[in-house]
Amino acid sequence: MKWYQKVLISISGLMVLSSLSYAEHIWVGLYAKGTKMTAQSLVSREYLGDMGDAIETEWRKGFFLVDLAQGRRTWMGIFAKGTGYTAQSYLHSSNWKKFAKGVEKKKAQGFDLIDLEYGDAEWVGIFAKGTGYTDQVYVADREWKAFRQTIKSYWEKGYALTEIEAGGGQWVGIFAKNTGYKDQSYISLDDWSAMRKVIRDRWDDGYQVTKLEYGEGRWFALFDKNIRWSEEAYSSTYGWERFRLTLKKYWKKDFDIIGIASGWND
Repeated sequence: MKWYQKVLISISGLMVLSSLSYAEHIWVGLYAKGTKMTAQSLVSREYLGDMGDAIETEWRKGFFLVDLAQGRRTWMGIFAKGTGYTAQSYLHSSNWKKFAKGVEKKKAQGFDLIDLEYGDAEWVGIFAKGTGYTDQVYVADREWKAFRQTIKSYWEKGYALTEIEAGGGQWVGIFAKNTGYKDQSYISLDDWSAMRKVIRDRWDDGYQVTKLEYGEGRWFALFDKNIRWSEEAYSSTYGWERFRLTLKKYWKKDFDIIGIASGWND
């Protein structure tokens, strides 16, 4: 049996919030058994600058950042060991054009863009070496209809969709080859309750969820039929403190957290 280190790191003062302030906002966690991860930590900070310091602290401990999310005055990062990554970096900018130039510089240094987050009017990119991806590209569209066509077009070219983020009035997709994804599909809805039913139906059809995101008023779920994990689960929780308690319960059941999203339960 693998040994799992599970760590929660937060600022205590950040947790003193009433449940009323989270009346419609939810944190969604995506969990899996049978991952290759051997240890995990979860770190939260109120400000992006402080989150940057926390990321570098976790790197020094040998953890790599797996997913980043922002919502309700909280930045949250999932870190893990056993990811297969060999190096990591990140950048952020409030200006998309400046951010895009930074992405190109990182790609020239041999990094792949593995995670993208929009929060507090900032674009944040997380990069890694050792992903095994080839021919990675990213595309930004202003309209959801156009973005749907972009996904279809890249699938027809043999690419897989590895990451999606919506914010600042645009939809951004990251595509790559040699990802291990075989049969992808997605759904985007403005209602979380409806999304829960879709996830259950896709599980029954043999799919697994690989990404859950929220942006521009919509939930987005990405699925794949190439089974990666022995078991999968998700949680949706009102309030950051309740989410922390829920996560601990999944860790005790030998689940790893593989993704997190912050959005509204309309």
